[in-house]
Amino acid sequence: MDLKDVLDTRRKGEPDLVLFVAIFTLAGIGLAMSYSASAVYAFRVFGDSFYFLKRQMAWAVIGLIALFVFQKIDYREYVKHTKIMLFVSILMLLIVLIPGLGSSVKGSSRWISIGPANLQPSEFVKLAVVIYLVKVYSSETKENHVIQLLVPMLVIAFIFLLVLIQPDFGTAMDLLVITVFILFVSGFPLLYILSLFIVSIPMFYLLIYQVSYRWDRVLAYLDPYLDRYGIGYHVIQSFTAFKMGGLLGVGLGFGTQKIARLPEPHTDFIFAVIAEETGLLGTIFLALLFCFVFWRGILIALHAPDDFGRLLAVGLSLLITVQAFINMGVVTGALPTTGIPLPFISYGGSSLLTNMIAAGILLNISRYREVSVREVQFEEVWSHE
Repeated sequence: MDLKDVLDTRRKGEPDLVLFVAIFTLAGIGLAMSYSASAVYAFRVFGDSFYFLKRQMAWAVIGLIALFVFQKIDYREYVKHTKIMLFVSILMLLIVLIPGLGSSVKGSSRWISIGPANLQPSEFVKLAVVIYLVKVYSSETKENHVIQLLVPMLVIAFIFLLVLIQPDFGTAMDLLVITVFILFVSGFPLLYILSLFIVSIPMFYLLIYQVSYRWDRVLAYLDPYLDRYGIGYHVIQSFTAFKMGGLLGVGLGFGTQKIARLPEPHTDFIFAVIAEETGLLGTIFLALLFCFVFWRGILIALHAPDDFGRLLAVGLSLLITVQAFINMGVVTGALPTTGIPLPFISYGGSSLLTNMIAAGILLNISRYREVSVREVQFEEVWSHE
């Protein structure tokens, strides 16, 4: 066995059971809180308090099946199919913008209707972008840094623009944050990353300061009480939920802010419902659970047998946790208001399915570890004897 064979050798084992339990726990919390946050609204609008719960349970079953399927697929297979995944993702984003093909809700065209289900392509795009970037920046090919930065960033910029047109500023920003983190973790020169940030400043000026409703959200972030019944209303209602929850909460299902006060209680602002009903302890537990998922992801990355596996594990961990903490930051007033779901918790099939697939791939990476030269030599000697 030569050196190349040794370096390509991987030890296959069982997936990370601890990570699976953490993901399963998050999904279980999501089902419970989706029902609690949506029951009153569902009964008032649809005459069925279980309306959203039944749909979320269906997506949870589909997501769980997807998790088991993807944890069986060797993660290195995605290297061969990166371009087609990216192409399909971009095609879906384009279809969303075509009148008659994409579904529009509250002025945003983000969904494709397939029978009774609505798919949100921007959720699946994030997964394709992570795999694409990981393939590019885990490559051992020595290219000019400018070219290696420019080509992927043009692709990301095009996707960013398509998501922004929907409009979905929260998801667009989530994509950018994950992209920067992957660049940094991959060891790409910091000077180039900083240059990219400086070049982007005029774009952010146009996207935020020159768009009235986004600038209003920034003002509400700075001082929501300047217009408590206007631009600051959402954040203030969220603050009220946290205040009413106290340390231990008012009890599951007994929250009142979700009833015609808190905006989008079962989707973007579900963390505020959790705060009111389970209190400070409940929110801390949930935040720590996401930190735990990230920690397990980093451990998986540290033991992965190749650069692609290591960077992919980090990228998938960021995909889940960056979005989680953006959502929590928005709900707690630490970040300006933007619509973005809480992974595994918020109502929404596309988000749940995407994160389940990401968790499945992460579990597959956890099945492999690098085998040292000494281990291989020992096995060769043992087999000869």
